[in-house]
Amino acid sequence: MRFPAPSRPSSFWLAAVALGLVAGAAQAQDTPKSGGTLVVGLQVQSQCLDPQQHQHGFGSREGRQIVDSLTDQGLEDASKIVPWLAKSWEINADATRYVFHLRDDVTFSDGAKLNANVVKDNFEALAKIPGAAGAEYLSGVASIEVLDPATVAIAFREPNLAFLAATATSELGLVSPATAKKAPDARCYEGVIGSGPFVIESAVFNEQVVLAKRKDYNWASSLKKHQGEAYLDKVVAKVIPEASVRTGALTSGQVDLIAFASYQDAAKLKEAGFSLVNAPYVGTAASLFVNVSRPVVSDVEVRRALRQGINTQDVVELVQNGYVDAATGLLTPKTPGFLDQTRQLPYDLDAAKARLDKAGWKEGADGIRVKDGQRLKITGAFFSNALNRQLFEVLQQQLRDLGVDFIVKPIPSSAEYLQGQIRGDYDVYRWHWSLADPDVLRKDYSSAGINRLRLPPENDIDALLVKQAGTTDPVERRKLTDEVQTIILDRGYGIPLFNPDNLWAANGKVKGLAFGPSGTGGPHVIFFDTWLAQ
Repeated sequence: MRFPAPSRPSSFWLAAVALGLVAGAAQAQDTPKSGGTLVVGLQVQSQCLDPQQHQHGFGSREGRQIVDSLTDQGLEDASKIVPWLAKSWEINADATRYVFHLRDDVTFSDGAKLNANVVKDNFEALAKIPGAAGAEYLSGVASIEVLDPATVAIAFREPNLAFLAATATSELGLVSPATAKKAPDARCYEGVIGSGPFVIESAVFNEQVVLAKRKDYNWASSLKKHQGEAYLDKVVAKVIPEASVRTGALTSGQVDLIAFASYQDAAKLKEAGFSLVNAPYVGTAASLFVNVSRPVVSDVEVRRALRQGINTQDVVELVQNGYVDAATGLLTPKTPGFLDQTRQLPYDLDAAKARLDKAGWKEGADGIRVKDGQRLKITGAFFSNALNRQLFEVLQQQLRDLGVDFIVKPIPSSAEYLQGQIRGDYDVYRWHWSLADPDVLRKDYSSAGINRLRLPPENDIDALLVKQAGTTDPVERRKLTDEVQTIILDRGYGIPLFNPDNLWAANGKVKGLAFGPSGTGGPHVIFFDTWLAQ
């Protein structure tokens, strides 16, 4: 069934005004009030209560409230990186050595003090955890050296311009020495101790997480609207898997705020007076990543035909009800280094069919194409939730028109989904990553690390990805990132679908809600400046 694309309800700026995010808005003139409990409806609870490890969202929601990072970064201007736990830093000429000078007044919620040894122990322990989200930012580290109690130097074997942006993420948020010493599984199940404005008071898997305010917090970055403690006493994050039930919980007053608000319910919520915020991702577009080692999709013409045969405008209308934009490149428009690749992304079903005909894939009796006795069968994997399921069902219908037998493979847990990526148990799968630097391309498309594309070691994009990471001249770096984006899209290694967002909806009591640019599950939601009107 096709849903008509509504007129877009508001820009991010207008939605931000409605929630008091923008200076000068009427709500921003209200005086923030301390106290109260914010009740949030979340789609899912992470299986790992450690923002350094988890690949699918804990760090961008609950975890961001628990841990602080060396630096902080704005959403509207992702090029702005400011001090946080590090009060200053130096980077050498080829971006192979970073020296951070730490604040001397920061403590973790167990009383331990921040110092250079804590940073060293954090990053060295994290780098050894296979598949950890933050570990990928530390690949290529040659040494971590304590210069004095307040100064730490991190050296890389190759230039790494993006590391400064990575230090603003919750995936590199710092945990206490006691947490850093724990085994990875223990950190996941027990939670972590951070230096953030909230602590985990309790957690019941698949039910709720309760965060309580830290009474002595006083080291927020300059991007925050106030200093001192958070305004809220508590944040209760309830797990409500069904979108319609989350909507009902909001409209009935059971919760104040919901994440992943239903696109189908958005117009109804707006009409009822609730505020909507489309918090945009900064990083790679939501795409189909292709495992080029698999027989059918090893054929570049098949990959190019898939790119031409997917109608992304229909995707966003049918799946997101027109509340997000179809992708116009491998990166989202807010990401530094974004290249508009609209000309490489035209929907042309006839051209896609002709491409497959020429490549020897002929239509069979049931409409599915066949070559040398092999059906054009492609397995698409995704983390199982209602939105992803709907997305893949739309893709299945579209690709059936192209003559592709597209098998939908939902993966029930984030841990299993990650292991499937590591093993390569897919032809294509849905993925994107958030980092406010063009080096996010290396994170997703390089053969180093997980090697999501299963590229051979002698491939020709790795060298470009490594070179851009160490090119300090912005003009030259832009040439390199433009070139690698062009190659990736031309070869169909990644097939961009849409620019992801997190759609949040709130009642009129919620003020001062804010977002940061980078997180595994999307833009970081930040409750530090949030307060509740009576």
